[in-house]
Amino acid sequence: MYRKRVLRGGCMKKIFKRISSAILLLVVLLLCVSGVCCFNELRTLLSVSLVEGTDLYTMEYYADYHFDDFLKTGASDNNEYYRYIDSMINDNINGNLPGIEIKSSVRGTPTDRACSAFTFRNQDNNRFLARNYDFKTNPVMLVVTAPKDAYKSISAVNMNLIGFNSERLPKRVDIKTFAAPYFPTDGVNEKGVSAAVLQVNYARKQKAAGKAPIGVFAAVRLVLDYADTVDNAVALIDKYNLYFDPAFMAHFIIADSSGQSALVEFVNGKMYVIKSDKPYQMAANFNNMEEKFDSDGYVFPELYKKWLADSSVTAYEADKAGYVRYDFIYDSLYNRSGILSLEEGFELLENVASPDDLQYSVIYNLNTCEAVILTDNDWEKKITVALSK
Repeated sequence: MYRKRVLRGGCMKKIFKRISSAILLLVVLLLCVSGVCCFNELRTLLSVSLVEGTDLYTMEYYADYHFDDFLKTGASDNNEYYRYIDSMINDNINGNLPGIEIKSSVRGTPTDRACSAFTFRNQDNNRFLARNYDFKTNPVMLVVTAPKDAYKSISAVNMNLIGFNSERLPKRVDIKTFAAPYFPTDGVNEKGVSAAVLQVNYARKQKAAGKAPIGVFAAVRLVLDYADTVDNAVALIDKYNLYFDPAFMAHFIIADSSGQSALVEFVNGKMYVIKSDKPYQMAANFNNMEEKFDSDGYVFPELYKKWLADSSVTAYEADKAGYVRYDFIYDSLYNRSGILSLEEGFELLENVASPDDLQYSVIYNLNTCEAVILTDNDWEKKITVALSK
């Protein structure tokens, strides 16, 4: 399903690996004997791997994560969401373990120091969605899923959302990793549809009658599992009432391999869809519906020009940093008619990335269904994960 770097080491490393493998085999045998795990659950756990020299884990999810069952009732807040995931995991392992209590440890951050995203194309007319996830350094996971009666996808997961951090890393066999498909922050599916969620200052939950409630990460999973175009993705989201964690109010950028893209925002309990009239689109940490743009498409052109004139100030130190980053992305894409190479896409991400708090940067190729990702501001070490269609 995916390819990754081959890890190599010396003699002591090989000995340690053999000892670890022996211990792992014993654990697996104990699990099998006790009936805790089924075959696909074991395959899923054993697929978790750390890419050497990075904060990136990879996983192939062979088990059924029962997202279709979740969508029947949804969850009205995070506590309900966590309870469903906890129940799903324990059902998958035959209920022989106590509740694992999946809970996010993410806290709200000033939205001037959060994320940026944009779409672009290359000379071959392949389409891309790029994003910086500018949060505190934590382990990241790329998850490959292939659910029954839904689309295959690659998605990135901030592992802090499922209880891990730089001190609390996954064990070799860690039940908590079963929760990963429920917390995608961005991804691409086999139909070439990509979505990313970004924090904003304000979003109000919907209360339309007859719609099941879901949160922002479930909305990304919904798009990746079932959408084959941007319009289809928008229609799917519109079937549900979205709620927002007070610490993480958000909007979405969605794109597909045909070149269509849209921002999906929630203002005063109503969903707004903003499509671009250009072959590119940007998103930062403000609702476009609530801001005024000048005739050239800039939000705060004077602030942007002031920032450009002062090379000693980064986009994250500038006043109204989210707007400055947005205008810089707009200017860069406008000057090139939205055409960039993959490396130029990463250069643009680097220009608007937090110099201190960058968890990961990723570019999704919507035509080849590949993710190219780097972690912790290491712009020289990019990992490619390809989805087999």
